[in-house]
Amino acid sequence: MNSKNILVVQHIDIETPGIIADLMAKRNIGFDCKNLISDYENLLDYDALIIMGGPMSVNEKSRYSFIETEIELVKKYLELKRPIIGICLGSQIIASALNSLIYRNSQQELGWHNVKIFNKEDTIFQNLENEFLAFHWHGDIFSLPDNSTKLASSKISDIQAFIYRKTCYGLLFHLEITKDIVQNITAKFESDLLSESIDKSNILSNLDEKVEKVNSNGRIIFNRWLDLI
Repeated sequence: MNSKNILVVQHIDIETPGIIADLMAKRNIGFDCKNLISDYENLLDYDALIIMGGPMSVNEKSRYSFIETEIELVKKYLELKRPIIGICLGSQIIASALNSLIYRNSQQELGWHNVKIFNKEDTIFQNLENEFLAFHWHGDIFSLPDNSTKLASSKISDIQAFIYRKTCYGLLFHLEITKDIVQNITAKFESDLLSESIDKSNILSNLDEKVEKVNSNGRIIFNRWLDLI
C-alpha cells in the first residue's frame, strides 16, 4: 500500500485535477483538494504539492489574499525538497515564488494550441514528440525564473513550461482536462472568447478526439511527475 499523500490546491470548482486524480487513485496515492480561502490547516503534512488553475491573477494579491499564502507555501515545499507542479495559474504562482515577473500577454491564449518542447533530457517530457497539442486558458504570462530551465513555448507565449531544480515544474498549459472541464470552462468564461473574437464552436468541435489526444501525453507526463514523489 502506498502511503504517499498529495495536497491539491484548487481555486474554483470547475478546474479540478482531472485525469491526475485518476492517476493518483490507480497508484494508491492519497490526495486532498483544498481551497486556501478557508481551508488552510496542516498544509505541510503532504509529500508533494499540486496547484491548479483559476481565473485570478497573481498580481491581484490585495483582492485574493490566498495568493500570497500559496506563494509562501511553494517556498516551504521547495525548502523541504518536496515535488511541486503548477498548472496555468499554479505555474504563475510558482514563478512568482521564484521572483519572476508576472504580466499580461498581448492577447489571451484560449483553446487548443500546440506547445513546442525545447529541453526534454531528464525531465517529465523525455522521449515525447517535440510538439504536441494542449488546452489553454490564460491571459497572464511570466519571465523565466532564475536558475530555472525553459522547457516549452507556444506561438503566443514564450514560456509555456519550466523546471526548477529536479522536481518543481510549472506548466502554463493544460493536459489534465476532461471533456466536462473544457465544456465548463468554455461556458463560464465565454466572455473571454468574445473579447478575442473566438468562436466557441471551434473549441468544442471534435471534443472527444482532442481531449484524448491531450490526455495521452498528459498521462505520461503526470505519471512521470508522480514517480518523483
